[in-house]
Amino acid sequence: MADVRLFWGSFLSVFLVGVVVALPGAALPYWRGRYGVEGEVSWFFTALLLGLLLGVRLAQGERRHPLFPLALSLAGLAFLGMALAPSFPLVVALAFPLGLGQGVMNLHGNSLVGELHPERRVQLLNRVNAAFGLGAVFTPLALTLLPYAAVLPLAGLAAWVGAFLVWRAPRVAQTPREGGRGYWPFLLAAGLYTGLEGSLATWNRVWLEELGYATATGGLLLSLYWLLLALGRLLWAERVAQNPLAALRALLLGVLLLLLLNLVPPTALLFPLVGFLLGPLFSTLLALVQARYGHRALGGLFYAGATGSTLMPALFALLPVGGVPLGFLLLALGLFLLVSGLERKKAHA
Repeated sequence: MADVRLFWGSFLSVFLVGVVVALPGAALPYWRGRYGVEGEVSWFFTALLLGLLLGVRLAQGERRHPLFPLALSLAGLAFLGMALAPSFPLVVALAFPLGLGQGVMNLHGNSLVGELHPERRVQLLNRVNAAFGLGAVFTPLALTLLPYAAVLPLAGLAAWVGAFLVWRAPRVAQTPREGGRGYWPFLLAAGLYTGLEGSLATWNRVWLEELGYATATGGLLLSLYWLLLALGRLLWAERVAQNPLAALRALLLGVLLLLLLNLVPPTALLFPLVGFLLGPLFSTLLALVQARYGHRALGGLFYAGATGSTLMPALFALLPVGGVPLGFLLLALGLFLLVSGLERKKAHA
């Protein structure tokens, strides 16, 4: 019974990570209208990154209780504060505790599931990370249908429910099978992946508006992107588990093709399919790193992921709009080359 409770608590924590990652792209029209921001959004990402780095560092220890439930509670308070914030500097300030909660929730939410089910780690980490996609779908869809000041308190309530479910989560038990040699390509791949995923979610909507599509169309496609990301994790899980790196390399070829089509209308409307192909990538990297290097190594992977998911979208804020789709292509190409290198190394070994 405890395993079921902890699984669903982890599922909910990863759902909220999806909410946090999708929030800037979904809330950007609201922030523009209420606070008059543009490039200042980069400060939000910077504060979020600082909180993420601290959260991941705290979560690298062996104790999950009381850190895990406290992080969820803190994220709940940050959501509520952002709903009431009268100015954008306060939103930026609240991004720090939100990022701290996100770092802990992401690392322990994934690590705990991997430890509870080591024999099916690739499949179940992809499935629990479908919650990330659901959270990311919920955010733009909810902000389209409901007021901003109503959606964020709902996310806060979900965080407090999650804190109850993961109460007294067990200590870390996973031990490494290998040393740290060969670890850095996984770190770089994680950073490029989260950078691509987050930049697409935040800035492709702006690119679609540049091509002449309505803001509402961009919001609908963004929701579809996150939904297909979740479905990709569910539907590719068994296939990817058979030969993880070779499968990821094949999926990334499809991503590169779709991002080429994203350069021009009307094929730019196909961009949500990128989410379906990217879906299993990060969860599979997590499973491989946890199996080879253990829980503490996951912290390094999340450091890389946190850096990519915040700094890359922040850098995109400095690009001219016409450079946005080319930036996506460069990130995807780098990711493809890294995964191909890891697959060749595995085949040679």
